[in-house]
Amino acid sequence: MGTEFDQSYAAIEPTLLAVVRTAQERVAAGAADYIPAVLDETGQHAAVNPFARVSSSALVGVTGDGRPVDSLLYESVIGSKVRVSSGSSTMEALRTQGQWLTSAVGTLLSDTGRQAESLHMGVRPVSGYVRMLEPPSCSRCVVLAGKWFKKNQGFQRHPKCDCRHIPSSESIAGDMTVDPVSYFDSLTPAQQDATFTKAGAEALRADANMSQVVNARRGMRPAQVGGRDILITSEGTTKRAVAYRAGVGSRGAESVISGSAMRNTRNGPELRLVHQTRAKKPRLMPETIQQIATDRADYLRLLNLNGYMG
Repeated sequence: MGTEFDQSYAAIEPTLLAVVRTAQERVAAGAADYIPAVLDETGQHAAVNPFARVSSSALVGVTGDGRPVDSLLYESVIGSKVRVSSGSSTMEALRTQGQWLTSAVGTLLSDTGRQAESLHMGVRPVSGYVRMLEPPSCSRCVVLAGKWFKKNQGFQRHPKCDCRHIPSSESIAGDMTVDPVSYFDSLTPAQQDATFTKAGAEALRADANMSQVVNARRGMRPAQVGGRDILITSEGTTKRAVAYRAGVGSRGAESVISGSAMRNTRNGPELRLVHQTRAKKPRLMPETIQQIATDRADYLRLLNLNGYMG
């Protein structure tokens, strides 16, 4: 690439698309070998032979969300132009967007592989899949490792996610050795901190529940209590949630509007507000608990009170 972005990209685009297309074809072909091999290796011999032939050609040339691959790759050029207009040098913009392109193509190929795996599972009597990590993995993926999903459930992923399917019936899913806690224990303390944040990893080293620690970050927000800046979360504070039952709910509850829904009435569709019972007092994040705990016993007490233990 040179300083004339569109002109220089036009020169490399045919080769770039050919390379990506070839990579997609090979990844999709790999799924054709992977699925029957895993089924055979895990003793699911009756599901090895498909009842229909799979053509994965439709997966080549498109992204995981159905867009043409060329439109995805051209976003690197758009990003370079935006960065230059924001004050970056030409070389800095190209270097940054080159890194973005590497990441985007990696995600694209992982999507192609997962979609091909889904196709090959679909033509076999397999009821679902267990999610498998491809280390190193992020905290969001680790908490899903080893969980069984029906095969028509979408594969939850994020940019750079390279997790895989292990095809399985629900009856043998428990035999799959994909354990989030074992993965956590395999990491060094520094790696644990980097993956789960320092406060989150410390809570996990104190035997906190991994799902509670990781999922709490979805509803995280800053707050100020008594002049002190803290982090709280709305995750797990509804009446049936773990944190509410653990002790957050004992501080009082209130009905809040959590969304809306349509319902049919005699006079036609009607918009109805959806109410949920939530704890009045905030649920503290592990960072805040670490900050305010007076000693180890108080730290464990606050973790338990806020629904992170057990």
